[in-house]
Amino acid sequence: MTLNSTDLTRRIAGLCGLAGALLFFAGDMFFYGHFGSGADFSAGLINTVTHASDARLYAGGLVGPFAACLCILGFWHVYLNTCSASPFLARAILVCFSVLMIFGSAVHTLWTARGLALKYCCAQSAPCSDLTASIKSYWSLAYNIGSIPGYLGAILLLGLVLFRRTNYPRWTVLANPAVLILISPLASYITGPLGAVFVGGSTNLSIATFFLVSLLSSWNSTTTPSG
Repeated sequence: MTLNSTDLTRRIAGLCGLAGALLFFAGDMFFYGHFGSGADFSAGLINTVTHASDARLYAGGLVGPFAACLCILGFWHVYLNTCSASPFLARAILVCFSVLMIFGSAVHTLWTARGLALKYCCAQSAPCSDLTASIKSYWSLAYNIGSIPGYLGAILLLGLVLFRRTNYPRWTVLANPAVLILISPLASYITGPLGAVFVGGSTNLSIATFFLVSLLSSWNSTTTPSG
């Protein structure tokens, strides 16, 4: 089978997306990566962050923009897998996921400030504790706002896959980002030593799993972009 330029681009873009999600995961591990049970993740997080070097927290945050750029390329791969039958919806999915990654970059970078506040203000009285709480609230607000376009894009993609309007087989809805993220709380039941790793990296591991399934299930597809 002769590989055309569009299909080569689609494959490369998908590999970029997988690399970006794994880079985000690496950033998570720089922030608070540790071994332990999923149920004890929060206690381990505080212990890890309070003993982490500033450089480690800086590195965790600074990978965010690079990872986001790679993931946006990855969602171009998704666009090429969906655009033939539904160009308008494919563009909408691409925009939603791109906005998600822009917020994801900001949220990931902001986690460094949250980590530094935890490190230097943990168990301290006001106003240090107030600063930690305010940064956490702001981070959560940005995370929740950014998740809205992500869930919208995931729902649109799920519908297209179920109605067979893409290069993906129907079973791949099980690897839809929204589905994987919604079941990610189950990671808290995983015992040590990897439970804490899965809890801490659940969001980005979900995105990495999505890109991996997307690549494997559409690797030999032929795409003819429209519109």
